[in-house]
Amino acid sequence: MDLSKLGEFGLISRFQSRLKHKSPQVIHGIGDDCAVFSPNKDNYQVLTTDALVETVHFNLKTHTAEQLGWKTLAVNISDIAAMGGRPQFAVISVAIPKRFPVDFLDQLYKGLDRACRKYQVALVGGDTVASPKHLFINLALLGETRKKRVFTRSGARPGDAIFVTGTLGDSAAGLHILKSPKRQWQGPEAQRKKLVQRHLKPEPRVATADWLARSRHKVSSMIDISDGLTQDLGHILTAGRVGAELWEPQLPISKPLLKHSLMNHLSALDWALAGGEDYELLFTLPHEDVNKLKIESITKTGQPVTQIGVITAKKGLRLRSENGRSKILQKPMGFNHFQGKS
Repeated sequence: MDLSKLGEFGLISRFQSRLKHKSPQVIHGIGDDCAVFSPNKDNYQVLTTDALVETVHFNLKTHTAEQLGWKTLAVNISDIAAMGGRPQFAVISVAIPKRFPVDFLDQLYKGLDRACRKYQVALVGGDTVASPKHLFINLALLGETRKKRVFTRSGARPGDAIFVTGTLGDSAAGLHILKSPKRQWQGPEAQRKKLVQRHLKPEPRVATADWLARSRHKVSSMIDISDGLTQDLGHILTAGRVGAELWEPQLPISKPLLKHSLMNHLSALDWALAGGEDYELLFTLPHEDVNKLKIESITKTGQPVTQIGVITAKKGLRLRSENGRSKILQKPMGFNHFQGKS
């Protein structure tokens, strides 16, 4: 069956039948001009949207349709988590070239539905149109935060500790591996698969964000790492009109990335500083909360957090190496959409 025979409304009906997760707050979902839901008056609503464009954000030679469906929702969920929120309702618009078979779209929505079920998101509507050449996906996601626990990029103060969840650079290394299929890599294939998986299936840190929102820790700023550590930290520094010092020995780098980099004469540090699409949480909080946070993070969420530096009154971003020497990072390193490179 092809798209011309199925038609727009047939395609919508097909998608609707494959979405299993339902929310009791949805009064009317797919099928009307608007979705209708009942909000919680004690919370704020937060809204985010993200576009994924074929050849810009993904390559169908490296992503399966199911992986793309998962990633479409996951990257938006990460934005909601960065505000201390819980994702709830999504609408999706898809511009589809005629060359795509219906089976591909079935798999796309299978991945989307898997993410919806894991993170308890109800897909309540959207739009489907034809595209002349490339696949285009835009998803808007609505969530909720507690009124007194909304985390923003602004608020970091000199002396605040800088923390990050998980590890850095894995996704960028995974993408590099995917882009070099003919290269003869050194080292076990298993470690490369772990890096590739981090790129193809991001795991937004919703549980950690929710725990922080419920805790008494005085989170002063937060952002998710989508474009690279230094670039996204730069947004926090600009918003707070402050500077920062990062500690190179403290940057959390996974064993697969360290081994892969060492055996192939690559720089794990460069990926940790500039690699995008980690979707880890980057946040700051006052010094007095540091020790308690480190202990609680693993016991409460199973997700480690690492202090990687400190906010400074002096503007700019510096990197202190293991020998104690400090150098200025002249400009944020990371992905730039209008340059198309890191």
